[in-house]
Amino acid sequence: MNDECTICRAIGWVCERHPYRPYDYEIGCACGYRAPCECNDSDPPDTSHVTVIIEETTH
Repeated sequence: MNDECTICRAIGWVCERHPYRPYDYEIGCACGYRAPCECNDSDPPDTSHVTVIIEETTH
């Protein structure tokens, strides 16, 4: 991941609907799912054993 990325602002994630905005409620956009930024070269976690994902959000 690039600590100086101007697209995701070093978060590593962007809004799926708006891929040029960081996935963040305050500094970007979170109207869609999060998607890896172009600078995020990390491997996604192995979720093959996961049956349910519960995502908590704070507003």
